Amino acid sequence: MNQRKILAVIGLLSLIAIALGVGYISYPLLHPAAEPVAVGEQPPVAQEPVDMGLYWEVWHLLDRDFYGDPPDATEQVHSAVRGLVDSFDDPYTYFVEPQPRELERDQLRGSFGGIGAFIEPVEDGYILKPMRGQPADEAGVQDGDLLLFVDDVEITSAITLDEITALVRGPVGEDVRLLVRRTVDDADHRDAHDEELAIVVTRALIETPSVTWEIRDDGKGDRVGVITQSIFSERSAEEMRTALRELTAEGADRFILDLRGNPGGLVTAAVEIADMWLDEGLILIEEKADGSRTTFEAEPGQLTANAPLVVLVDGASASAAEIVAGALQDQGRAQLVGQQTFGKGSVQLIHELSDKSSLHVTNAEWLTPNGHAITGSGLTPDQPVAEGEDPMASALELLQGVSVANAGVDGTQPTETPPAE
Repeated sequence: MNQRKILAVIGLLSLIAIALGVGYISYPLLHPAAEPVAVGEQPPVAQEPVDMGLYWEVWHLLDRDFYGDPPDATEQVHSAVRGLVDSFDDPYTYFVEPQPRELERDQLRGSFGGIGAFIEPVEDGYILKPMRGQPADEAGVQDGDLLLFVDDVEITSAITLDEITALVRGPVGEDVRLLVRRTVDDADHRDAHDEELAIVVTRALIETPSVTWEIRDDGKGDRVGVITQSIFSERSAEEMRTALRELTAEGADRFILDLRGNPGGLVTAAVEIADMWLDEGLILIEEKADGSRTTFEAEPGQLTANAPLVVLVDGASASAAEIVAGALQDQGRAQLVGQQTFGKGSVQLIHELSDKSSLHVTNAEWLTPNGHAITGSGLTPDQPVAEGEDPMASALELLQGVSVANAGVDGTQPTETPPAE
Protein backbone atom coordinates (compact mmCIF):
# COMPACT_ATOMS: atom_id res chain seq x y z
CA MET A 1 0.00 0.00 0.00
CA ASN A 2 1.49 3.39 -0.86
CA GLN A 3 2.13 6.02 1.81
CA ARG A 4 -0.50 8.45 0.53
CA LYS A 5 -3.23 5.80 0.80
CA ILE A 6 -2.18 4.89 4.36
CA LEU A 7 -2.16 8.55 5.44
CA ALA A 8 -5.59 9.12 3.86
CA VAL A 9 -7.07 6.19 5.73
CA ILE A 10 -5.48 7.22 9.03
CA GLY A 11 -6.90 10.70 8.54
CA LEU A 12 -10.37 9.35 7.85
CA LEU A 13 -10.29 7.12 10.92
CA SER A 14 -9.05 9.98 13.10
CA LEU A 15 -11.77 12.35 11.91
CA ILE A 16 -14.45 9.72 12.43
CA ALA A 17 -13.18 9.10 15.97
CA ILE A 18 -13.33 12.82 16.71
CA ALA A 19 -16.83 13.11 15.22
CA LEU A 20 -18.02 10.26 17.43
CA GLY A 21 -16.97 12.35 20.41
CA VAL A 22 -18.43 15.66 19.36
CA GLY A 23 -21.79 15.20 17.75
CA TYR A 24 -25.17 16.80 17.39
CA ILE A 25 -28.10 15.85 19.56
CA SER A 26 -31.67 15.60 18.36
CA TYR A 27 -34.65 13.57 19.37
CA PRO A 28 -35.54 11.71 16.18
CA LEU A 29 -37.73 8.64 16.32
CA LEU A 30 -37.77 7.97 12.61
CA HIS A 31 -35.59 5.29 11.00
CA PRO A 32 -33.81 7.01 9.24
CA ALA A 33 -33.44 9.61 11.96
CA ALA A 34 -33.85 13.36 11.96
CA GLU A 35 -31.69 16.45 11.53
CA PRO A 36 -29.57 17.50 14.56
CA VAL A 37 -30.92 20.42 16.55
CA ALA A 38 -28.36 21.11 19.28
CA VAL A 39 -24.70 20.58 19.94
CA GLY A 40 -23.94 17.70 22.26
CA GLU A 41 -21.29 17.38 24.92
CA GLN A 42 -18.08 15.48 24.31
CA PRO A 43 -18.16 12.16 26.19
CA PRO A 44 -15.27 11.34 28.52
CA VAL A 45 -12.20 9.84 26.84
CA ALA A 46 -11.72 6.12 27.40
CA GLN A 47 -9.08 5.49 30.09
CA GLU A 48 -7.39 2.72 28.12
CA PRO A 49 -6.51 3.40 24.47
CA VAL A 50 -7.81 0.84 22.00
CA ASP A 51 -5.13 -1.29 20.37
CA MET A 52 -5.76 -1.01 16.62
CA GLY A 53 -2.88 -3.30 15.75
CA LEU A 54 -5.13 -6.19 14.70
CA TYR A 55 -7.10 -3.90 12.40
CA TRP A 56 -3.96 -2.68 10.62
CA GLU A 57 -2.56 -6.21 10.47
CA VAL A 58 -5.63 -7.38 8.57
CA TRP A 59 -5.66 -4.22 6.43
CA HIS A 60 -2.07 -4.80 5.23
CA LEU A 61 -2.61 -8.53 4.63
CA LEU A 62 -5.67 -7.83 2.50
CA ASP A 63 -3.81 -5.14 0.60
CA ARG A 64 -0.89 -7.48 -0.05
CA ASP A 65 -2.64 -10.82 -0.69
CA PHE A 66 -6.13 -10.18 -2.08
CA TYR A 67 -6.61 -11.35 -5.66
CA GLY A 68 -8.96 -9.01 -7.50
CA ASP A 69 -10.03 -5.38 -7.39
CA PRO A 70 -10.19 -4.20 -3.75
CA PRO A 71 -12.69 -1.55 -2.62
CA ASP A 72 -11.30 1.94 -2.35
CA ALA A 73 -10.02 3.27 0.97
CA THR A 74 -13.22 5.16 1.83
CA GLU A 75 -15.39 2.10 1.25
CA GLN A 76 -13.07 0.01 3.44
CA VAL A 77 -13.30 2.56 6.27
CA HIS A 78 -17.10 2.76 5.97
CA SER A 79 -17.35 -1.02 6.07
CA ALA A 80 -15.16 -1.15 9.18
CA VAL A 81 -17.28 1.50 10.90
CA ARG A 82 -20.47 -0.29 9.91
CA GLY A 83 -19.19 -3.54 11.35
CA LEU A 84 -18.30 -1.81 14.63
CA VAL A 85 -21.74 -0.22 14.89
CA ASP A 86 -23.51 -3.47 13.99
CA SER A 87 -21.71 -5.22 16.87
CA PHE A 88 -23.86 -3.23 19.31
CA ASP A 89 -26.85 -5.26 18.06
CA ASP A 90 -29.41 -2.45 18.19
CA PRO A 91 -31.61 -1.84 15.12
CA TYR A 92 -31.73 1.91 15.77
CA THR A 93 -27.98 2.38 16.33
CA TYR A 94 -26.60 2.51 12.82
CA PHE A 95 -24.20 4.17 10.40
CA VAL A 96 -25.42 6.06 7.32
CA GLU A 97 -23.12 6.84 4.41
CA PRO A 98 -23.06 10.38 2.94
CA GLN A 99 -25.38 9.82 -0.02
CA PRO A 100 -28.35 8.24 1.78
CA ARG A 101 -27.79 10.68 4.65
CA GLU A 102 -28.41 13.59 2.29
CA LEU A 103 -31.66 11.95 1.14
CA GLU A 104 -32.69 11.66 4.81
CA ARG A 105 -32.11 15.36 5.26
CA ASP A 106 -34.22 16.15 2.19
CA GLN A 107 -37.07 13.98 3.47
CA LEU A 108 -37.16 15.64 6.87
CA ARG A 109 -36.54 19.11 5.47
CA GLY A 110 -39.65 18.73 3.32
CA SER A 111 -37.96 20.27 0.29
CA PHE A 112 -34.97 19.79 -2.01
CA GLY A 113 -33.35 21.04 -5.18
CA GLY A 114 -34.63 18.78 -7.95
CA ILE A 115 -36.22 18.44 -11.36
CA GLY A 116 -39.78 17.56 -10.30
CA ALA A 117 -40.08 14.05 -11.68
CA PHE A 118 -40.73 10.59 -10.28
CA ILE A 119 -38.12 7.93 -11.06
CA GLU A 120 -39.61 4.48 -11.55
CA PRO A 121 -37.66 1.22 -11.96
CA VAL A 122 -38.57 -0.93 -14.98
CA GLU A 123 -37.09 -4.10 -16.47
CA ASP A 124 -34.43 -2.35 -18.54
CA GLY A 125 -33.60 0.55 -16.24
CA TYR A 126 -35.47 3.59 -14.92
CA ILE A 127 -38.14 5.79 -16.47
CA LEU A 128 -39.14 9.35 -15.65
CA LYS A 129 -42.63 10.61 -14.83
CA PRO A 130 -42.54 14.43 -14.72
CA MET A 131 -44.85 16.40 -12.44
CA ARG A 132 -47.03 18.88 -14.28
CA GLY A 133 -45.60 22.41 -14.26
CA GLN A 134 -42.30 21.38 -12.68
CA PRO A 135 -38.85 21.87 -14.30
CA ALA A 136 -38.64 18.43 -15.96
CA ASP A 137 -42.06 18.90 -17.56
CA GLU A 138 -41.24 22.41 -18.74
CA ALA A 139 -37.88 21.26 -20.17
CA GLY A 140 -39.59 18.62 -22.31
CA VAL A 141 -39.27 15.39 -20.33
CA GLN A 142 -42.20 13.10 -21.12
CA ASP A 143 -43.88 10.33 -19.16
CA GLY A 144 -42.06 7.06 -19.85
CA ASP A 145 -38.74 8.50 -21.03
CA LEU A 146 -36.02 5.94 -20.28
CA LEU A 147 -33.15 7.56 -18.37
CA LEU A 148 -29.77 6.76 -19.97
CA PHE A 149 -27.38 9.33 -18.45
CA VAL A 150 -27.43 11.95 -15.69
CA ASP A 151 -24.64 14.35 -16.60
CA ASP A 152 -21.74 11.98 -17.33
CA VAL A 153 -23.00 9.02 -15.29
CA GLU A 154 -24.54 6.13 -17.20
CA ILE A 155 -27.78 4.83 -15.70
CA THR A 156 -28.15 1.06 -15.68
CA SER A 157 -30.35 -1.37 -13.77
CA ALA A 158 -27.36 -2.03 -11.48
CA ILE A 159 -27.57 1.51 -10.05
CA THR A 160 -29.88 1.96 -7.08
CA LEU A 161 -32.81 4.35 -6.99
CA ASP A 162 -31.17 6.28 -4.16
CA GLU A 163 -28.01 6.73 -6.23
CA ILE A 164 -29.98 8.10 -9.17
CA THR A 165 -31.98 10.38 -6.90
CA ALA A 166 -28.76 11.80 -5.46
CA LEU A 167 -27.45 12.44 -8.99
CA VAL A 168 -30.60 14.24 -10.11
CA ARG A 169 -30.90 16.41 -7.00
CA GLY A 170 -28.60 19.32 -6.33
CA PRO A 171 -28.41 23.07 -5.74
CA VAL A 172 -31.44 25.08 -6.83
CA GLY A 173 -30.75 27.04 -10.01
CA GLU A 174 -28.08 24.69 -11.34
CA ASP A 175 -28.53 22.64 -14.52
CA VAL A 176 -28.54 18.86 -14.79
CA ARG A 177 -28.09 17.18 -18.19
CA LEU A 178 -30.29 14.17 -18.95
CA LEU A 179 -30.02 11.77 -21.85
CA VAL A 180 -33.24 9.84 -22.38
CA ARG A 181 -34.59 7.32 -24.84
CA ARG A 182 -38.12 7.95 -26.08
CA THR A 183 -40.37 5.83 -28.28
CA VAL A 184 -41.73 8.12 -30.99
CA ASP A 185 -44.83 7.12 -32.93
CA ASP A 186 -46.52 8.74 -35.92
CA ALA A 187 -50.22 9.50 -36.02
CA ASP A 188 -51.25 6.19 -37.64
CA HIS A 189 -48.86 4.11 -35.44
CA ARG A 190 -46.96 2.71 -38.45
CA ASP A 191 -43.53 4.17 -37.77
CA ALA A 192 -42.72 3.69 -34.10
CA HIS A 193 -39.02 4.11 -33.37
CA ASP A 194 -36.71 5.07 -30.51
CA GLU A 195 -34.91 8.39 -30.29
CA GLU A 196 -32.25 9.56 -27.86
CA LEU A 197 -32.76 13.09 -26.62
CA ALA A 198 -30.48 15.36 -24.56
CA ILE A 199 -32.49 17.52 -22.18
CA VAL A 200 -31.10 20.19 -19.85
CA VAL A 201 -33.21 20.80 -16.74
CA THR A 202 -32.66 23.65 -14.28
CA ARG A 203 -33.22 22.46 -10.74
CA ALA A 204 -35.86 24.23 -8.68
CA LEU A 205 -37.06 24.00 -5.10
CA ILE A 206 -39.36 20.97 -4.91
CA GLU A 207 -41.56 20.81 -1.83
CA THR A 208 -42.93 17.56 -0.43
CA PRO A 209 -45.96 18.24 1.78
CA SER A 210 -46.30 16.09 4.88
CA VAL A 211 -49.89 17.10 5.65
CA THR A 212 -52.96 16.93 3.40
CA TRP A 213 -56.56 17.64 4.35
CA GLU A 214 -60.15 17.58 3.17
CA ILE A 215 -63.72 18.10 4.41
CA ARG A 216 -66.02 15.07 4.67
CA ASP A 217 -69.75 15.01 5.30
CA ASP A 218 -70.58 12.21 7.73
CA GLY A 219 -74.09 11.82 6.34
CA LYS A 220 -75.68 13.42 9.39
CA GLY A 221 -74.97 17.00 8.43
CA ASP A 222 -71.71 17.27 10.36
CA ARG A 223 -68.61 18.50 8.57
CA VAL A 224 -65.54 16.51 9.53
CA GLY A 225 -62.02 17.75 8.88
CA VAL A 226 -59.84 14.81 7.83
CA ILE A 227 -56.10 15.47 8.17
CA THR A 228 -53.57 12.95 6.86
CA GLN A 229 -50.00 13.27 8.07
CA SER A 230 -47.38 11.18 6.25
CA ILE A 231 -44.24 12.17 8.21
CA PHE A 232 -43.09 14.72 10.81
CA SER A 233 -40.82 17.09 8.90
CA GLU A 234 -39.53 20.61 9.47
CA ARG A 235 -42.56 21.99 7.64
CA SER A 236 -45.20 19.82 9.36
CA ALA A 237 -46.19 22.19 12.16
CA GLU A 238 -46.87 25.10 9.82
CA GLU A 239 -48.72 22.78 7.43
CA MET A 240 -50.89 21.58 10.33
CA ARG A 241 -51.72 25.16 11.31
CA THR A 242 -52.77 25.87 7.73
CA ALA A 243 -54.90 22.71 7.63
CA LEU A 244 -56.71 23.58 10.88
CA ARG A 245 -57.26 27.17 9.83
CA GLU A 246 -58.70 26.25 6.41
CA LEU A 247 -60.81 23.34 7.67
CA THR A 248 -62.27 25.49 10.45
CA ALA A 249 -63.06 28.24 7.93
CA GLU A 250 -64.93 25.64 5.83
CA GLY A 251 -67.10 24.70 8.81
CA ALA A 252 -65.32 21.65 10.25
CA ASP A 253 -66.45 21.15 13.86
CA ARG A 254 -64.79 17.77 14.50
CA PHE A 255 -61.61 16.13 13.21
CA ILE A 256 -59.92 12.90 12.21
CA LEU A 257 -56.12 12.81 12.33
CA ASP A 258 -54.86 9.98 10.12
CA LEU A 259 -51.42 8.72 11.20
CA ARG A 260 -51.60 5.37 9.43
CA GLY A 261 -48.33 4.48 7.72
CA ASN A 262 -46.54 7.44 9.33
CA PRO A 263 -42.99 6.28 10.21
CA GLY A 264 -42.21 9.24 12.47
CA GLY A 265 -39.69 12.02 11.99
CA LEU A 266 -38.71 15.06 14.04
CA VAL A 267 -39.78 14.93 17.66
CA THR A 268 -39.82 18.73 17.77
CA ALA A 269 -42.59 18.66 15.15
CA ALA A 270 -44.42 15.90 17.03
CA VAL A 271 -44.41 17.88 20.29
CA GLU A 272 -45.53 21.07 18.54
CA ILE A 273 -48.39 19.32 16.75
CA ALA A 274 -49.56 17.47 19.87
CA ASP A 275 -49.55 20.83 21.66
CA MET A 276 -51.99 22.22 19.06
CA TRP A 277 -54.63 19.79 20.38
CA LEU A 278 -53.90 20.17 24.12
CA ASP A 279 -54.49 22.98 26.62
CA GLU A 280 -52.10 21.66 29.24
CA GLY A 281 -50.42 18.58 30.64
CA LEU A 282 -47.61 16.24 29.69
CA ILE A 283 -46.92 15.37 26.08
CA LEU A 284 -44.10 12.89 26.65
CA ILE A 285 -41.30 11.82 28.98
CA GLU A 286 -37.67 11.14 28.07
CA GLU A 287 -35.99 8.52 30.26
CA LYS A 288 -32.22 7.98 30.22
CA ALA A 289 -30.39 4.77 31.09
CA ASP A 290 -29.45 6.22 34.50
CA GLY A 291 -33.14 6.73 35.35
CA SER A 292 -33.15 10.52 34.93
CA ARG A 293 -36.18 12.00 33.19
CA THR A 294 -36.99 15.07 31.11
CA THR A 295 -40.61 16.06 30.52
CA PHE A 296 -42.27 17.97 27.65
CA GLU A 297 -45.49 19.81 28.49
CA ALA A 298 -48.23 21.49 26.47
CA GLU A 299 -48.55 25.25 26.45
CA PRO A 300 -51.95 26.80 27.29
CA GLY A 301 -54.35 27.12 24.36
CA GLN A 302 -55.09 24.93 21.35
CA LEU A 303 -56.01 25.68 17.77
CA THR A 304 -59.32 23.81 17.83
CA ALA A 305 -60.22 24.16 21.53
CA ASN A 306 -62.11 20.98 22.47
CA ALA A 307 -63.33 19.96 19.02
CA PRO A 308 -63.99 16.19 18.99
CA LEU A 309 -60.99 14.26 17.65
CA VAL A 310 -60.28 10.69 16.54
CA VAL A 311 -56.79 9.46 15.60
CA LEU A 312 -56.31 6.63 13.08
CA VAL A 313 -53.31 4.34 13.61
CA ASP A 314 -51.97 1.05 12.30
CA GLY A 315 -48.94 -1.21 12.53
CA ALA A 316 -46.87 1.24 10.47
CA SER A 317 -47.56 4.21 12.77
CA ALA A 318 -44.21 4.59 14.51
CA SER A 319 -42.02 6.75 16.72
CA ALA A 320 -43.04 10.43 16.40
CA ALA A 321 -46.50 9.32 15.24
CA GLU A 322 -46.76 7.23 18.41
CA ILE A 323 -45.69 10.23 20.51
CA VAL A 324 -48.62 12.28 19.20
CA ALA A 325 -51.14 9.44 19.39
CA GLY A 326 -49.96 8.41 22.86
CA ALA A 327 -50.15 11.95 24.23
CA LEU A 328 -53.65 12.54 22.88
CA GLN A 329 -54.83 9.15 24.14
CA ASP A 330 -53.36 9.45 27.64
CA GLN A 331 -54.66 12.99 28.06
CA GLY A 332 -58.17 11.87 27.08
CA ARG A 333 -58.11 14.27 24.12
CA ALA A 334 -58.73 11.67 21.42
CA GLN A 335 -59.65 8.04 20.89
CA LEU A 336 -57.38 5.84 18.80
CA VAL A 337 -59.01 3.73 16.09
CA GLY A 338 -57.24 1.04 14.07
CA GLN A 339 -54.52 -1.51 14.82
CA GLN A 340 -51.71 -1.79 17.38
CA THR A 341 -48.94 0.66 16.51
CA PHE A 342 -45.38 -0.29 15.58
CA GLY A 343 -43.69 0.20 18.95
CA LYS A 344 -40.63 2.37 18.34
CA GLY A 345 -39.92 4.74 21.22
CA SER A 346 -36.16 4.88 21.50
CA VAL A 347 -34.25 8.15 21.24
CA GLN A 348 -31.23 8.52 18.97
CA LEU A 349 -28.36 10.99 19.15
CA ILE A 350 -27.17 11.86 15.66
CA HIS A 351 -23.47 12.52 15.17
CA GLU A 352 -22.69 14.21 11.87
CA LEU A 353 -19.32 12.82 10.79
CA SER A 354 -16.50 14.49 8.93
CA ASP A 355 -17.38 13.10 5.49
CA LYS A 356 -21.12 13.98 5.75
CA SER A 357 -22.04 10.48 6.88
CA SER A 358 -23.76 10.09 10.25
CA LEU A 359 -23.86 7.84 13.28
CA HIS A 360 -27.19 7.27 15.03
CA VAL A 361 -26.88 6.07 18.63
CA THR A 362 -29.75 4.94 20.87
CA ASN A 363 -29.49 7.07 24.00
CA ALA A 364 -32.85 7.06 25.78
CA GLU A 365 -36.50 5.96 25.67
CA TRP A 366 -39.73 7.89 25.27
CA LEU A 367 -42.69 7.27 27.56
CA THR A 368 -46.27 8.50 27.11
CA PRO A 369 -47.71 10.90 29.72
CA ASN A 370 -48.99 7.92 31.76
CA GLY A 371 -45.53 6.35 31.76
CA HIS A 372 -46.27 3.76 29.07
CA ALA A 373 -43.16 2.53 27.24
CA ILE A 374 -43.77 2.55 23.50
CA THR A 375 -40.83 0.38 22.44
CA GLY A 376 -41.74 -3.24 21.82
CA SER A 377 -45.42 -2.86 22.65
CA GLY A 378 -46.78 0.13 20.76
CA LEU A 379 -50.14 1.72 21.50
CA THR A 380 -53.40 -0.19 21.83
CA PRO A 381 -56.35 1.44 20.02
CA ASP A 382 -59.45 2.37 22.02
CA GLN A 383 -61.47 0.90 19.17
CA PRO A 384 -59.61 -1.90 17.37
CA VAL A 385 -60.37 -2.47 13.71
CA ALA A 386 -59.49 -5.74 12.00
CA GLU A 387 -56.64 -5.62 9.51
CA GLY A 388 -57.98 -5.06 6.01
CA GLU A 389 -61.04 -3.14 7.24
CA ASP A 390 -61.26 0.61 6.68
CA PRO A 391 -61.21 2.37 10.09
CA MET A 392 -62.52 5.62 8.59
CA ALA A 393 -66.16 4.44 8.89
CA SER A 394 -65.62 3.64 12.57
CA ALA A 395 -64.01 7.03 13.15
CA LEU A 396 -66.88 8.90 11.49
CA GLU A 397 -69.38 6.90 13.52
CA LEU A 398 -67.58 7.76 16.76
CA LEU A 399 -67.76 11.46 15.92
CA GLN A 400 -71.48 11.44 15.10
CA GLY A 401 -73.56 13.10 17.73
CA VAL A 402 -70.59 14.15 19.88
CA SER A 403 -71.28 17.51 21.44
CA VAL A 404 -69.14 20.38 20.25
CA ALA A 405 -70.35 22.84 22.88
CA ASN A 406 -67.53 25.13 23.96
CA ALA A 407 -65.36 23.62 21.26
CA GLY A 408 -64.36 26.92 19.75
CA VAL A 409 -65.12 25.80 16.19
CA ASP A 410 -68.90 26.32 16.12
CA GLY A 411 -68.83 30.02 15.51
CA THR A 412 -66.71 31.09 18.48
CA GLN A 413 -63.10 32.18 18.37
CA PRO A 414 -60.50 29.46 19.04
CA THR A 415 -58.47 29.95 22.21
CA GLU A 416 -55.36 30.40 20.04
CA THR A 417 -55.61 32.19 16.74
CA PRO A 418 -53.51 30.69 13.93
CA PRO A 419 -51.15 33.11 12.19
CA ALA A 420 -52.25 34.70 8.93
CA GLU A 421 -51.03 33.38 5.58
